[in-house]
Amino acid sequence: MDREEVIWVTGASGFMGSAICEHLEAAGKRVVGTGSELSVCEPERLEAFAEEILPTAIINCAGIRRDATTLSTRVKAYEVNALGARNVALVANTVGATMVQISTDDVYASQVPEPVNEFDNPHPNTPYGKSKRAGEMMVRNTTDNHLIVRSSWLYPAPSGRFNAVLQAARAGKRYGARVDQVASPTSIDFYCRVLLRALERGLTGTFHVANTGRASRYDFAEKVLELAGYDPSAILEPEQDPATAEQLILESLVLEMAGVDIPSWEDELAHYMEERGFLNEAQGK
Repeated sequence: MDREEVIWVTGASGFMGSAICEHLEAAGKRVVGTGSELSVCEPERLEAFAEEILPTAIINCAGIRRDATTLSTRVKAYEVNALGARNVALVANTVGATMVQISTDDVYASQVPEPVNEFDNPHPNTPYGKSKRAGEMMVRNTTDNHLIVRSSWLYPAPSGRFNAVLQAARAGKRYGARVDQVASPTSIDFYCRVLLRALERGLTGTFHVANTGRASRYDFAEKVLELAGYDPSAILEPEQDPATAEQLILESLVLEMAGVDIPSWEDELAHYMEERGFLNEAQGK
């Protein structure tokens, strides 16, 4: 008798976890989400829960965020982002589940002149990036049945810079956007579509999920405003700071080799905004 498909999502109350749960459930998957009530730093409780629900896949979204990770908090970051990932991988081994580790482009240096792909060695230079890189290594060394997924500048409608720039436009306020931070803006919808497809096909290994092209924070905000029907010049103020400048373009080379159609960030943004009713919203004001 085939085992019933059950997908367990840790950190389900966070941005990534909640978005992944929403997309999996919309696809008809049976999803079990856990949050702070079941810490990834408690291996015995994790194992007991896994043996109760018998997941076929565990997606580990639990983690200490980038903005909460500094030199003074790095011990906690390593405890959750690295040792916590290992704990989840051990549990996945115990119940025979696929382990999915949600990772980040921060495992690379913050400024890299050329696009980086899955075959380039990561060299993180921030406490957060180092803790996430350690988590990847822990997963890789613990279970062969794993997926490690790195992403770049994921945007959802309810929060983050996407929401902030539209809120500023609606309120008639100015919005500061960096011209010296450059990456590959990627919609959470595209990310979840690829993740779901990978799970359904039983894929393993490490891959990047990022829309093609490059954009600064300013470029992204400008495009959001244009598509929504606002005048970017009336809202945006360019900002820069050499101390926190970034340039990191993720190349989804493994997806390209697999024949996956990867839209440009501009095309995906237009599709994303159309799906959610944000296109030309200014005309309705």
